[in-house]
Amino acid sequence: MNGKLTRTVCIKLDVGEHAPALSWTQEVFSQAATWIARVCWAERIGNSHTAHRRVYGETRTRFGLGAQLACCARAKAVEAITATQAKGEGACPVFDPRGSVRYDARTYRLMIGDRISLHTLAGRVICRLLPGARQRTMLADPTWRMGGADLVLRDGTYYLHLTQTARAPAKDFHVGVLGVDLGQVQLATDSDGQSFSGAKVKGVRHYYAHRRARLQHIGTRSAKRRLKRIKRKESRFQRQANHMISKILVAKAAGAAKALALEDLSGILERVTVRAAQRSYRLSWAFCQLRTHISYKAAQAGVPVILVDPAYTSQTCSACGHCERANRQSQSSFRFCRCGFALNADHNAARNIAYRAAANQPMVSETSHPLAPGGSQSVRDAVPGTSPRALVVGS
Repeated sequence: MNGKLTRTVCIKLDVGEHAPALSWTQEVFSQAATWIARVCWAERIGNSHTAHRRVYGETRTRFGLGAQLACCARAKAVEAITATQAKGEGACPVFDPRGSVRYDARTYRLMIGDRISLHTLAGRVICRLLPGARQRTMLADPTWRMGGADLVLRDGTYYLHLTQTARAPAKDFHVGVLGVDLGQVQLATDSDGQSFSGAKVKGVRHYYAHRRARLQHIGTRSAKRRLKRIKRKESRFQRQANHMISKILVAKAAGAAKALALEDLSGILERVTVRAAQRSYRLSWAFCQLRTHISYKAAQAGVPVILVDPAYTSQTCSACGHCERANRQSQSSFRFCRCGFALNADHNAARNIAYRAAANQPMVSETSHPLAPGGSQSVRDAVPGTSPRALVVGS
């Protein structure tokens, strides 16, 4: 059974004279969501239907919200509580007065001429959308269905985050596995040997770190304005780099009818120890964002994604399967003394990741996929150069 894909289209809004009405609605909506969260937190209400019966009437009378905005505030509060509890945090969520306003299909309406009607406490207001070429293409795509929206204020400018959903394509049968090793010197290296250098990303981070420190030391009003202007440049650069890497990897896997195997790096920042000089760079490593980009692009392309345990993949010989810390001589060099096998360390780790995923996933036969000639696909054939002993890596 196919799942559901979700994406968000972010569009700038020209609100004109309606800024006060939107600001007022933001403030009251956030107050209502905070009050609902506190009530549900104190009374241990985690079910949306139970929360609706408990807070709906009082939300409307206490804050003056319309019926649908009251429902949206309740939904936002309950979701925030669920997320907070899932993270193990012990504090009730609180919403900023300039936080986002959630809209559903009854509280906003797209109109012709790039206009949109939004419900506010001052009544309906009509604003103008300012979409770019990419946003227009996404909005016009008939395979995606419009969902809810969030009104967001960022640096004095309003944006509308429109949610779209579509049916996920059936995952293709795969005849192999493309392993991907994530890192910092090389942001990603696949089991075919293709790598994506992190030198430029590291240089940009170093530049912005020094620039921020310099401006913070100056501390003038002009310096603070400059800090505000540059605060998102680094994150945009990193996001663009991750988009490009994920796009190439997913296209490569889809073209070769392979699954993608990634390291399960959940909680790695808490497990590793780093020197003080490397702490800032390590904590800003956006591997989670890269994995997210790969996952949703793979879902859209019908490419399966397999997460494997990364333990000892960098210390294990991908030719014979022997694991020893001395095998990895440096960050980039891997040489196993017993069998004489030598390879780039990241490439070797990516091959091990592919082996682990292949050993735990059933391969398909020639009747399941046109790219599987000559009978059933074995784990040994899943990755070029696989040895029988390599199949026991990590066991």
